[in-house]
Amino acid sequence: MTKARMGLLLLVAFGVGLFLATAVRAEPPGGEGDEKRSLAPAVAGKKNGKHGWLFECTAASGGVNTLLDCDDPFPNNEPNIVVDPADPQHQIASSNDYGSCCDEYYTTLNGGATWSTGNMSVEDASRTGSDPVTTINVKRKVALHSSLNYTFNDDGEACDGDVVVSRSLDGGLTWKKPVVVFGGQGCDLDPVQIFNDKEWISTDNNPNSKFYGRTYLTWTAFLSHDGEFVESPIMESHSDNGGVTWSKAQEISGSNPALCTFQEEGPAGECDESQASVSTVAPDGTVYVSFMNSQNQALWEPGEQFDDQYLVVKSTNGGASWSTPAFAAGLEDGSRDYPINVDGRQTLTGYQVRVWGAGNIVASPIDGKLYLVYSDNSHGVHDSANPVTNSDVFITTSTNGVTWTTPVVVDSGAGDQWFPWADVNPTNGKVGVLYHDRGASNGPTYNTALAEGQPGSFAKAIMNTAPSNPTMSEFFQAGDPACEFCAVFHGDYIGLAYGTDGRANATWTDMRDPSPFTPGLFLQFIYYARK
Repeated sequence: MTKARMGLLLLVAFGVGLFLATAVRAEPPGGEGDEKRSLAPAVAGKKNGKHGWLFECTAASGGVNTLLDCDDPFPNNEPNIVVDPADPQHQIASSNDYGSCCDEYYTTLNGGATWSTGNMSVEDASRTGSDPVTTINVKRKVALHSSLNYTFNDDGEACDGDVVVSRSLDGGLTWKKPVVVFGGQGCDLDPVQIFNDKEWISTDNNPNSKFYGRTYLTWTAFLSHDGEFVESPIMESHSDNGGVTWSKAQEISGSNPALCTFQEEGPAGECDESQASVSTVAPDGTVYVSFMNSQNQALWEPGEQFDDQYLVVKSTNGGASWSTPAFAAGLEDGSRDYPINVDGRQTLTGYQVRVWGAGNIVASPIDGKLYLVYSDNSHGVHDSANPVTNSDVFITTSTNGVTWTTPVVVDSGAGDQWFPWADVNPTNGKVGVLYHDRGASNGPTYNTALAEGQPGSFAKAIMNTAPSNPTMSEFFQAGDPACEFCAVFHGDYIGLAYGTDGRANATWTDMRDPSPFTPGLFLQFIYYARK
């Protein structure tokens, strides 16, 4: 794992023309990060409506599985989904859209029978969007979509990485111009750059909470000097008026000298080399934020560095102040724990797709119990010059966010499992965990599974009706002789949300659809299933 910023030029030639995407990554301490991307202006300009919002098409239910992308054959990945707490038929999903400037939205008002889809969430025509996440604010009757917005200079450097929020007053059918919550500064190689990354948004929809209707936004603020990493603290801002205005951003990753012992720069003990924050709100209004951090040297085995830990902070006063970070779990994801792909990123044995251990934290809407999920290679061959993956999904629980149970596996089956996402069924308190699963053979394809139950007792169901094949991809090709058509990217997360009807709603990056350009290769789209 490195602390460098890297650039990737993806050029795919088709008989019908060229598809050009530039991706620039802001690398966090452990090598995980966001895939920054933009289309060539000739392509992007065709899709850019007012403020980046443009209705494109209506996707109809496909039965057990629904293909949400009905606009073009270009890739979509990194899906998120939210269900309206006041109406389980109302759902909003979103994704990175490589056929446009913007994020893609998918909105249903009828439980997935039809989906209104289109582009949204950029400040102006010069920018592109990434890392889409949505929340619904019941009290304010507004949907809020958070995203990253940035530009590229003539040298291909990413610049002005802003955190923005778009508002929808009609349930996600149309979207307003984004509000800038926290502005970025500079370009990749400038003397000072602040590039914001991996934001997350959630709302206190608990009527009995003192902070009912408050929306919380967290993100990572990467600071670099002349292209060299300095720090990446977790930031927070909140809104009480449905996303119109936001509080002054504050650093919440805090300090803990016992847990954050390595320091690139700055005061000792600061937990400011962090990434992948996710927030959740308990029924009493307590806000919890989990994030990955790579500064605990006690977790680094001899000969390697930057194994991550999951830390958790909380606020009992609506985000006015935050606790000292508490240790939730240690990960086996250091510099010698996973194979490395052609881009220098961690991957799985026989694959090239970038993976990481990030999952999420969620509070039960019934009793406030906390669940945190992640993945790592502790059951594979690790701490080795030639690691072999048997990546597993783990879950740990807490009643206060300070003390956590010993993590246990969600799925004891052999083979790689990754990209976990958890939510709690509000009708029975069972936790669901969605994740990708290669099966015992660790073959070329993967399924997307949903495990439901409680730690130590999960029932597993396969959500997809056809497997995905990232080793034969039309896009993001590795070009490596050992795996020429392997995709190097399929997003950084997938999505799961329960409605008040007790049904699970899942979205994932799927690679089953044959490419219209090259026989034998597959596209990358977002699929939806309801259980």
